[in-house]
Amino acid sequence: MAEKQLRVLVADDIASNRTIVGAFLAHLNCTPIYATDGVEAVQLFRQEAPDVVLMDLMMPRMDGFEAIKQIRAMADDQWVPIIILSALSGEGDVVHGLDIGADDYLTKPLSFPVFAARFKALRRLLDMQRRLSGALEQVRAVANGVIDGLVSADEQGTILSVNRSATQIFGYTANEMVGQNLRMLMPSPDREAHDGYLQRYRETGVKRTIGQIRELTGVRKDGSQFPLELGVSDITLPNRRMFIGVVRDVSEMRRIQHQLAEDAARLQQYHDESEREQELAMAIMERQVRSDWLRDGAVQYAVMPARNFSGDVVAVARSPQGALYAMLADATGHGLAAAVSVLPALGAFYRGAAGNQPLSALVTELNGLLCGLLPRGRFVAASLVRLEAARRAGQIWVGGVPDVLRVGDDGTVLQRFVSKQLPLGILPSAEAGIEHEEFNWSEPCQIVLCSDGLTEAESAAGEAFGTRGLEQALQRTPKASRVAGLRQALTAHLGRQPAGDDVSVLILDCQNGTATSTA
Repeated sequence: MAEKQLRVLVADDIASNRTIVGAFLAHLNCTPIYATDGVEAVQLFRQEAPDVVLMDLMMPRMDGFEAIKQIRAMADDQWVPIIILSALSGEGDVVHGLDIGADDYLTKPLSFPVFAARFKALRRLLDMQRRLSGALEQVRAVANGVIDGLVSADEQGTILSVNRSATQIFGYTANEMVGQNLRMLMPSPDREAHDGYLQRYRETGVKRTIGQIRELTGVRKDGSQFPLELGVSDITLPNRRMFIGVVRDVSEMRRIQHQLAEDAARLQQYHDESEREQELAMAIMERQVRSDWLRDGAVQYAVMPARNFSGDVVAVARSPQGALYAMLADATGHGLAAAVSVLPALGAFYRGAAGNQPLSALVTELNGLLCGLLPRGRFVAASLVRLEAARRAGQIWVGGVPDVLRVGDDGTVLQRFVSKQLPLGILPSAEAGIEHEEFNWSEPCQIVLCSDGLTEAESAAGEAFGTRGLEQALQRTPKASRVAGLRQALTAHLGRQPAGDDVSVLILDCQNGTATSTA
């Protein structure tokens, strides 16, 4: 690869000297830039930014000594070699020139072999300096690309370098931080104790922060304090020791954690209040539902909530004349809100049973009550049954729930009562056309009522339990334990998949002769 052509500023007030030096430089693949005195040399250095400066000492307007001082002040971090070319060869002139910033000294008249040898050595140094600068720029670019703040310091705690993130974290510029003690970034009392800690570490080697990540408090330029995570590494170089600190502002993280903790506490409070409300609602429901009637020997039932509280309601009662009344109600939604919708109907149901009402009259009363209480869009799907064992006759009304089945002792379907009526609470009773169906039985059988939470329960594969699953489970299960059999079949169907809605099942025995109660 061809050598980089160097641009060389030649400052000499004698034209012949400039011509000779220019010829030497051209032979060495260098481009000369000529200045006739110190003032012009300083101006050209500022404008052209040469790679090397060759400076005569004795010149008009500004001598070489002053020009060297000014040029060296402008050079910043970039090293620009300055070589004195002068007929002044006294020891004092040489020492003075080197003291004010020159790097080498050649006396006139110039020897080309010596000049060429010096330039070759100088080129090697410049190449090395460029490679080093490129490596440093790469390291600096990587450091500035790191999200966390990086701060390096010497053994005394003096800041040597910072990356861009560190300046953003602390609010200082790099120039404001470099050269200052690390104490500036700490609050009291850490600020006052820091130098003593460094001294103890240097003397004893006992680590407090070095080699681990700790959460501390930092101080920004504006005086505000903030939480930070700090990890410090101790690096030993051939001629010195230095520390590298990795700083992370965790203010936002702590704010989020605090907010999450508050939200969690609030959610826990809401959960606890909801649990208490659920318990209260359950106690009220249990008081409203006559559990003694549900223990009737002719009744099997199960209510399985999708959450903690079921919105389905199952109620059973007997009239003074021995008729068995049953209701399975499934309000819109599930849980407490659904149960509240059904609650007003329970009192009317028990009153109707106590009055031995025909089923149509009872449903009419329930519908009128719910129409007046439920908001628009809320309703109660239900099925109601009235059985008279003495006459082997029954009445049934189905509105909005799956078909009610009459099954034989072997579980086969003998009769299907399809939902033909509107759910309760949608239309006034005069418009709803409320009618029940009559049926009779000659041999013992059972009436099976269920909510759509059973038939619509889906497996992990998305398959519904359906009417088919219901009927198969009834056929596989003995008459006396059909509710338990349905529960097992549903559990097997769901697998680990939770039920999407409340599930309720009610099975009534159609008995022969005078009905008896075990309540």
